[in-house]
Amino acid sequence: MAREQHVKAGDTLRLSAVIKGVPFPKVTWKKEDHEVSPKADIEVTGVGSKLEIRNTVHEDGGMYSLTVENPAGSKTVSVKVVVLVPPSVDLDVKLIEGLVVKAGTTVRLPAIMRGVPVPTAKWVTDDTEIKPDGKYKIETDNYSTVLTIKDCVRKDTGEYLLTVSNAAGSKTVALHLTVLDVPGPPTGPINILEVTPEYMVISWRPPKDDGGSPIINYIVEKRQSKKETWGVVSSGTSHTKIKVPRLQKGCEYIFRVRAENKIGIGAPLDSEPTVAKYMFDPPSPPGKPMVYDITENAATVSWTLPKSDGGTPITGYILERREASGKWVRVNKTPILDMKYRVTGLFEGNTYEFRVFAENMVGLSKPSPSSDPIKASRPITPPGPPINPKLKDKTKESADLVWTKPLKDGGSPILGYIVECQKSGTTQWNRINKDELIRQCAFRVPGLIEGNEYKFRIKAVNIVGEGEPRELPETVLAKDILSPPEISQTIRITGKVKGRPDPEITWSKDGKVLVQEKHVEILHDLPNVELQVKEAKRSDHGKYIIAAKNSCGQAQAFAIVNVLDRPGPCQNLKISYVTKDSCMISWESPVDNGGSEITNYIVEYRQPNQRGWSIVSSDITKRLVKANLVENREYFFRVCAENKIGPGPCIETKTPILAINPIDKPGEPENLHIAEKGKTFVYLKWRRPDYDGGSPNLSYHVERKLKDSDEWERVHKGSIKETHYMVDKCVENKIYQFRVQTKNEAGESNWVKTAEVVVKEDLQKPVLDLKLSGVLTVKAGDTIRIEAGVRGKPQPEIVWAKDKDATDLTRSPRVSIENTSDMSKFVLTKSRRTDGGKYVITATNAAGSFVAYATVIVLDKPGPVRNLKVTDISSDRCTVTWDPPEDDGGCEIQNYILEKCESKRMVWSTFSSSVLTNYAKVTRLIEGNEYIFRVRAENKMGTGPPTETHPIIAKTKYDRPGRPDPPDVTRVSKEEMTVVWNPPEYDGGKSITGYILEKKEKRSLRWVPVTKTPIPERRKKVTNLFPGHEYQFRVSAENEVGLGEPSLPSRPVIAKDPIGKIPLYFSVLFQC
Repeated sequence: MAREQHVKAGDTLRLSAVIKGVPFPKVTWKKEDHEVSPKADIEVTGVGSKLEIRNTVHEDGGMYSLTVENPAGSKTVSVKVVVLVPPSVDLDVKLIEGLVVKAGTTVRLPAIMRGVPVPTAKWVTDDTEIKPDGKYKIETDNYSTVLTIKDCVRKDTGEYLLTVSNAAGSKTVALHLTVLDVPGPPTGPINILEVTPEYMVISWRPPKDDGGSPIINYIVEKRQSKKETWGVVSSGTSHTKIKVPRLQKGCEYIFRVRAENKIGIGAPLDSEPTVAKYMFDPPSPPGKPMVYDITENAATVSWTLPKSDGGTPITGYILERREASGKWVRVNKTPILDMKYRVTGLFEGNTYEFRVFAENMVGLSKPSPSSDPIKASRPITPPGPPINPKLKDKTKESADLVWTKPLKDGGSPILGYIVECQKSGTTQWNRINKDELIRQCAFRVPGLIEGNEYKFRIKAVNIVGEGEPRELPETVLAKDILSPPEISQTIRITGKVKGRPDPEITWSKDGKVLVQEKHVEILHDLPNVELQVKEAKRSDHGKYIIAAKNSCGQAQAFAIVNVLDRPGPCQNLKISYVTKDSCMISWESPVDNGGSEITNYIVEYRQPNQRGWSIVSSDITKRLVKANLVENREYFFRVCAENKIGPGPCIETKTPILAINPIDKPGEPENLHIAEKGKTFVYLKWRRPDYDGGSPNLSYHVERKLKDSDEWERVHKGSIKETHYMVDKCVENKIYQFRVQTKNEAGESNWVKTAEVVVKEDLQKPVLDLKLSGVLTVKAGDTIRIEAGVRGKPQPEIVWAKDKDATDLTRSPRVSIENTSDMSKFVLTKSRRTDGGKYVITATNAAGSFVAYATVIVLDKPGPVRNLKVTDISSDRCTVTWDPPEDDGGCEIQNYILEKCESKRMVWSTFSSSVLTNYAKVTRLIEGNEYIFRVRAENKMGTGPPTETHPIIAKTKYDRPGRPDPPDVTRVSKEEMTVVWNPPEYDGGKSITGYILEKKEKRSLRWVPVTKTPIPERRKKVTNLFPGHEYQFRVSAENEVGLGEPSLPSRPVIAKDPIGKIPLYFSVLFQC
């Protein structure tokens, strides 16, 4: 009965049978009715037989039979052997290295598969099994499988895994497919970095998908949003940022960008519509203007900040005006930087409105709301306080008040006055004339209660309203009073004169006899006498004497009369200490105080274009006051004294003063010194004085004199504006002295002198002023320029050297050195890396020498890498190592570029252009191919020269196996022999995969292989021998690397049968 035995390829097949029979039967093993493979090891013993096949292969499978035979008969048993072979896959080398196709191509990925039983195939990509559909087609038979991908697109790029499997195992291989297509759209959005009316700057990011090929170009286009046609801005830029010029202000634009690779131009990325204007907006309108300080020809306009500046600072304001129902007219020529402006040139009586525009770099805002209309007229304000209110008379029930109208009526006639009363002990002021205004400057207050004290104050009223009140200086007690004589009243002096006979009466004043006249009346009605001076004047005050004389003698009496009046004018009004914002006003008291003590002074001012006076102060008791002024305006001032009668006449300045800082004589020049001298000249320098006297317009005078002379000589015409002067035409070796003074509008300063000096050539040690800060860094090929300022007397000699070798510099055709009186220039063209180093500049003259240094670094591409080696070589990979270049080009090595080529093709391909370390592992080599590698270093200046390796072969690092010992012959018959052997001591580092057994007749020289294929086991039955011939054998071991050396020959053995008898009985028991 047939049996079935499974064994995996590479394992050992063992078949055995127990045999019984007398005589012992003859044993015959067959496969498919043919002799078994020579590599089968058959052993027959007294109890049975065993067949072993080591390292089985697929061909070892089949139907095996064992036949035993003796004179008693024969018997055959069979077993089916199935050798399970793990699957294997054979691929085209191009598929292993990676298949590159264009989009739209139909791709076939074929693979040959082997295995027993027939393996199944499964295709996987992106962790998903591929199923046949409209895009994918899978054709699989017993020997191959093919994946077809129709109309490839970019997303088909990737790794495709083929897994073949059967009962013996599975095998997975990777196939790499790259689909090249036009790039995708650039990564959005398109950023508008800068917007102006003339151009925009836009940027974008590279496409996420470059189509499998580097981006070589971007195509930038534009169109107005209202149009359909696109215009090309640039079709040759590799940058992701571009300036789009020649735009039309105010137009809306759309931009689009397309990437291009070697396959073609990709899809576009469009921007959002953007208006060609400044990135910022015009400001919002300012606030509604306010108009104040209005005169007949000017007004001040102010406004508030706009709510928004548009995103950029406001650069100024534009102010416009218009007359009623007229056109708007611009007021200012240049933008106003403040938020107020004094508008001049108005016409008195006209009505005006104002509006304001704010301006920034974008343009003007919308106009502000118009101001309220104003009329150009003299400014009307509430009137000032009445002057010198006082109590003229009083009774127990009333008080008579008088005052003088205000000095300032506010620009409008005084309509009347208001009198208010406050009872002592209260805080409330009560208006007395409730129904109508008081038209005169006098008023009787009725309804007082005798014995009470009252305060009174008066306010003037004009068309604008009530002015500031002025209070009576003292409280009023309601009771009857006697009033002293005042000006314009009648002076009455009465008396009684007694004497016999009647005396002669004489009236005199200040030594002058008074006589009857118009305003002097003398009444004598003895004993009563009376002197009347009508309409008394201030000059009528004094000592009045009455003298009586008769024959018996004489007598006299006197009366002192004081006539009260307003004080006279103040004396010697002076304006001093005038500055741009203040001045001091001083005066002297009036000669006549009006018979009453001066209570205060009233100081006023006005500008020449104004008629009304404004009060500086009305309650000054001293004869000095400080007035606050506005810069660059002119002022008149007036002062009057006031007593209890009232203010006196004013004294006024004749010419206006200008509010500016005073100009004084300037200070002396500072730090006068001799900066340089020669045979016939002296160069003087000084510094502007700290004090310019209030004037920026300074000039200078320079003079000189010889030592023995007393006369100073002016060395120039006019004045000098500079703070230095070259005094020439001096006599060599003569002793001179020099002096300088400052001059302005107020006069000249004191002289400042130098010490005496001998005019002759000075020795000055050289000094070099290197025009280089730090280190000079240039690119290779650029020009090296070094400049040094030179000073010294006499003129120094300049020598340039590099690393203490001046010869190399002067002889080089690339070097030019230019020396002038005050400068030395070194120029080296077409610089090289070796031109970097320390440059030494030496200046030498009779006074000494000076050395300066300049360090120059020339940046270049890096040098070649060093010690390039290839290690860890195997059949499909190796490791390339190197040392950094000796010269890094002056800047850091950014990366290395590793390239490889097959020596038989000599076409270089880049393995990696971004190696950051000093080694790289190279993969995907093809076994047996010879390769050359080269490495270049790269810095920011570029790529250095390559360094190449010697050719290497992609092969394993293991060796062929060693020589086995001589084989032994164990079983011999006339037509066959069984040969066995031991493995070699050295397997080459890899497992032995088989042996090659060879034979030869003893007398022959040619060795003949016993089998066509390697023998996996260490035993072989050699058949088809010639009986009686003598044979020798030798064996060679083989591994993955190759075939080793053959062993020494075995001992010679003659092919002949052994002698023996077989009993007539058998029995077979087959065991697997």
